[in-house]
Amino acid sequence: MRIQRTTQEDRRFIIWSILPSLFAVVLVGGVPVLYTFILSLKNYQLIKPPGVFIGLGNYIDLLTNNPRYIHAILFTILFAVGAVVIEIVIGFLVASVLADEEVTSRYSSLIRTLILIPFVVAPVVVSYTYKTLIYDVTFGYLNYFLQLVHLPVFDLSQGIYSAPIGILVMEVILRTPFVTLILFAGISSIDASIFDAGAIDGVSWWKRMYLLTLPIIKPIIVVAFAFRFMDALKMFDEIYVITGGGPGYITENASIFAVRYGFEYFRMGYAAASAFIFLIVVLVLIMSFLKWSKFEEGMA
Repeated sequence: MRIQRTTQEDRRFIIWSILPSLFAVVLVGGVPVLYTFILSLKNYQLIKPPGVFIGLGNYIDLLTNNPRYIHAILFTILFAVGAVVIEIVIGFLVASVLADEEVTSRYSSLIRTLILIPFVVAPVVVSYTYKTLIYDVTFGYLNYFLQLVHLPVFDLSQGIYSAPIGILVMEVILRTPFVTLILFAGISSIDASIFDAGAIDGVSWWKRMYLLTLPIIKPIIVVAFAFRFMDALKMFDEIYVITGGGPGYITENASIFAVRYGFEYFRMGYAAASAFIFLIVVLVLIMSFLKWSKFEEGMA
């Protein structure tokens, strides 16, 4: 009887200990989401509050009468997938080289430090640096070297591919160190005897990475992909600084779309509806990815 009473007291203590944190999570996360949903049901103009209740009018207009929003959603997803896949591939190769003591036995610490430099710099600073010192048509280093070899100038404001490619290159350089760090930790934790056995059997370095390293750290790759994918979906600073969503609205993603309609066009209800739809899309994508990863683990 004494044991049962102690157990109940422990449960009560645990519940009361969790309540403050749970309240903070609901207050910080749940209340803004609820307010956004309520706002999305109104024709709320920032300069003429409080707005008229219109139900699902904003949602219907976004999904049926606004191709610009559909483009923003598709661009956000495709850009995030493309950037993260490239980062995973490059990060895996770099982490594999760093983990190989034969290659970097003397300079491994220095190389890891240099790789992490882009990761610790603020994205706004990196974006402005790329925009002015690298991509600028007149003063940028990239166009200077392109002109030296008589190649066309790389102009972010021309064509439909220049701006996305420019942002993609900068994003990969900026975020790959994070992926490299995670994968390097995973590769370093692998028992060295596995690689020694492969070397004795005459397995080449590339086959060793593909047949031994990759299957072992697959769960870590899934975690790295999930973290980076969620982060890439809400990217704002880099695109806003480099192109502002242009030329036109080619590089306008879901975040810039919501900010533009909310604070430039003053249609807060419309912007809230766009953000809420995107939230649902992100939740569906993340849940699908997690189910797929669990299915892959079950098959393995």
